[in-house]
Amino acid sequence: MIQRLRDEVARNPGDLDSSLMFGSALYQAGNYEESASAFSSLLNHHPDHPQALLLLARTLARAGQRTDALQVLARAQHVNPEHHQAWQVAAALVAEQRDWLQLLHIAHNWTQAHPASTEAWQALSRAHFEESRFNEAITAYARVLELDPDNPSHLIGAARLSISAQRYEQAHQFLGAAQKIAPDSAELLYSLGRLHHLTGELQAAESYCRRAIAARPGFATAYVELGTLREGRLDDAEMTAIRQLFDDPSVHPEYRVMLGFTLGDALDRLQAFDQAFAAWDQGNDINRRISQQEGMNYQPALIESELALLPGIFSDLTVEPEHCTTDHSTTNYPRPIFVLGMPRSGTTLIESILASHSSVHGAGELPTLYDIHEELMAVARGQGIEAARSLVRKQANGWRERYLAAMPSCPDQAHIVDKQPLNFRSIGLIRLLFPDSPIIYTQRDAMDVGFSIYRHKFSKDWPCAHRLDDIGHYYAVHARIIAMWQSHHAGSIHVVDHASLVRDKETCIRQLLDVAGLEFEAACLSPHKTRRAVATFSAVQVQQPISSSFSGRSANYVKQLSPLRHALHSHGYGINVAIPYKKTSNATQNQGFTPSGASM
Repeated sequence: MIQRLRDEVARNPGDLDSSLMFGSALYQAGNYEESASAFSSLLNHHPDHPQALLLLARTLARAGQRTDALQVLARAQHVNPEHHQAWQVAAALVAEQRDWLQLLHIAHNWTQAHPASTEAWQALSRAHFEESRFNEAITAYARVLELDPDNPSHLIGAARLSISAQRYEQAHQFLGAAQKIAPDSAELLYSLGRLHHLTGELQAAESYCRRAIAARPGFATAYVELGTLREGRLDDAEMTAIRQLFDDPSVHPEYRVMLGFTLGDALDRLQAFDQAFAAWDQGNDINRRISQQEGMNYQPALIESELALLPGIFSDLTVEPEHCTTDHSTTNYPRPIFVLGMPRSGTTLIESILASHSSVHGAGELPTLYDIHEELMAVARGQGIEAARSLVRKQANGWRERYLAAMPSCPDQAHIVDKQPLNFRSIGLIRLLFPDSPIIYTQRDAMDVGFSIYRHKFSKDWPCAHRLDDIGHYYAVHARIIAMWQSHHAGSIHVVDHASLVRDKETCIRQLLDVAGLEFEAACLSPHKTRRAVATFSAVQVQQPISSSFSGRSANYVKQLSPLRHALHSHGYGINVAIPYKKTSNATQNQGFTPSGASM
């Protein structure tokens, strides 16, 4: 048949039907190179034929030439914006490449060309979501619900977005509406389990997860959720199912990552330590490849550059008095309390202790200060330290108002806890923008912290989390940054040592409350009894009394963790090196300066 079509096209090069059939037959036979050539020849005779453009793009994509395919699709979209499939294929291609900014561009134009397409608005919502723009994702998804309000899948999708944005009441409403339409949906049951998990209703969450698995055997994320709720205490049948899914290459890589960490935790519970670590290794390896695909590689030099830039930016830096109004009684905003440190160092526990106080709201990991810090560092790296200092002076008031305006509403509380761990980099900004805000730094054994990071699935924003060497390097740089801030803000940063807290709970908690300017309340001694939403890995742990049960687990993996120990040592952790906090000379202001003793 292919030869007959080849002869027909040779006799009539511009014949549309024969050329389309020829190119399609070659495509079906797996001869993508000749198929693309056939469609390209057809377009020489019919330059803007929509179907030929779409088929050429499909063929190029299958041949691995995705960039060329997207260019052809862009041409098809320009020629005929009403051609829905051209947008659909383009969005699928960039999503497969995990190029979320390009998806954002395509989806935006798609919604303009097809404002009544739920698929277009879903693509736009996903692009925002993958870039952690949850409010924008919710706004885009609202159009999906307007266009198709009674679709349970759409209601569940809206609920999941609301969960990601920590809008739990809104999520309850969406899931309640979906439950009336499709009460036995596995996706609904799983989403209810996830929501109840985050709001502290753990028994209900486990029940919903088991119902979701019963409704859909092989439901990967439901098994992951169950493993988290059970803290690895799974039966043989559950472990077998998880292992089979984890070993199945047809399962989506994101799900395989989560399954690997779940399997590792279950094996750790059984004291099968070698097997457990092997599962974590595999999970991290897949996760690292996903991050690399999105261009999220760990860059040690970039991380270390802050050791040089931060002292130069903030040394002797002052802002006008109106930029740092400290009287919160004259505003509608609560006073921020900053809890920071390395992830897995106990920040969630400290937040839970504080949030058990009647006048404190625990807001979780707020992103605003992190975003401001990144903007500042981009200027420092690109334009020099003096430009960054000038930016702080000009923007301090606006940044402060931006931070306060982005805080969640808590009208009954006078204080709000921001436990974003990465704020340890931003202590200079905190002291300028919020000079009366307490800063609580959580400290825990470095090996326990590093090990805990390695056995959890961290997002793409933490590319250091996938290799023990990188975790050790990041921890060492973090320790140097904290040492620098402590030398400059002596007495202004309250350190809570996790081991001391476990050993003498009441003394440490009374000191913590005193530093935070709070009257003692007995509820703070038993934070596990406080029912509140916790959107971190520690959501189950904080439902248990304060104890040492989560400490020292790295001792079971001394051999496997040797790369972490070596990295900590080689990058100077544990070595008493002071980082001077002084103004740079004119000769170094455009390139930053290296603190004495810093490992660069």
